[in-house]
Amino acid sequence: MTTTKPWIAAAAGATASAVVCALLSKWAWRRNRSKVVIKAIRERRSMFLQDLNGADAPDAAVLEMLEAANWAPTHGQTQPWRFCVFRRSSGQIEEFYRLQLSSSQARMSEGNLSPDEEKDLKKFIKKQPSKAKDIAKCSHVIAISMKRKADPEKIMPEWEEIAAVACAVQNAHIVACQLGVAAYWSSGGTEGPLATKAVRELLDLEEGDRCLGIMYVGMADEATWERNQERASRGSIDDKVSWL
Repeated sequence: MTTTKPWIAAAAGATASAVVCALLSKWAWRRNRSKVVIKAIRERRSMFLQDLNGADAPDAAVLEMLEAANWAPTHGQTQPWRFCVFRRSSGQIEEFYRLQLSSSQARMSEGNLSPDEEKDLKKFIKKQPSKAKDIAKCSHVIAISMKRKADPEKIMPEWEEIAAVACAVQNAHIVACQLGVAAYWSSGGTEGPLATKAVRELLDLEEGDRCLGIMYVGMADEATWERNQERASRGSIDDKVSWL
């Protein structure tokens, strides 16, 4: 019968303890990191045009938002998200909306419209003049589009590509809020002013591509941020999950 020397047993015990401590430490580190991520997700707020104070969001912050968007999940690595950034400083926001209005009016005069298209066009033409003052408070306006054949050799179901773009926007929005940049995604006008021939050409959209809306970007006062955070709420996750 062989006996284990005491120092060998002690070394083995110390090694095992070290391994357990390392695993627990790594778990705690990952858990702390996850808390940071969850906090950022919960602090994402839609800040509407009336919430903006007119100050400029830095171009660098917008670029950081879009870099985060670029790391969204994408089936087949098609990466279908496309963004066109219009800046107030270059006068392009005003030009963009002037084009939307003129092309919407032209499309209305052509006739032969689907019910959804007609509804979107009429709504935009009616509301845009009064909405222009609020849009002027944006330092950036980002047109959000889906490239249908981003990789011609991998044509994924359209809903998956739209979902990928939505994930990209969520990434951008989370980062925006962490940087103190106010933003929200408006899906209005996708069947009307954002689908006219002139706007599609401006956004470099090809057959099958779709503009999925606009992200309005600017800055907001601290009190506005606090008010929006305080009124944020969600129902219990227990009501939305079934464990089998």
